Amino acid sequence: MGTAHRVDGNGTVLLLTAVAAAALGLGAAWWMAQPDHSIDPFTRLAGEIGCQCGTCPLRPIATCGCGFADGMLAELHELVDSGQSDEQIMATLESRYDPSVRIKPDGAGFGLAAWAAPILLLTVGAVAVGAVLSRLTRREDDDGDDAAADVAMRSDDDGRLREIVERELGSLED
Repeated sequence: MGTAHRVDGNGTVLLLTAVAAAALGLGAAWWMAQPDHSIDPFTRLAGEIGCQCGTCPLRPIATCGCGFADGMLAELHELVDSGQSDEQIMATLESRYDPSVRIKPDGAGFGLAAWAAPILLLTVGAVAVGAVLSRLTRREDDDGDDAAADVAMRSDDDGRLREIVERELGSLED
């Protein structure tokens, strides 16, 4: 048998914010993973292919200055001129070198997860911080109300105790 949990206004707002942030984050991740078709294929792919010489830390061949990267650029130029698609070119280079030739994750499957994971983790972290802050704020408010009630009770107790003491003292005088 399950227990029912009451969700207050802050919890509902927090939940809706988390869902909206996750939806926006996933959409942004998908958008960022798509290739920029306003750039010519050679320039775009040269920025997404890592140098495989072994001494460069997988720099894009467009910015790497080593001789090996120059050879890869020439090879890329031939592949682009042959009319192959981006996917065919990447598959050819991955088979010749290594799957690590692709330094930008693709926009499908595990590659999309690589784009989405940081956004989702930041969203989860923000929601967790919001939940903790909401709870702390609620506890402080509750503590303030309790303190005010304690002061009111003490003043009521003091008045009642005075009445009792005065009554007892009055009965002693009689």
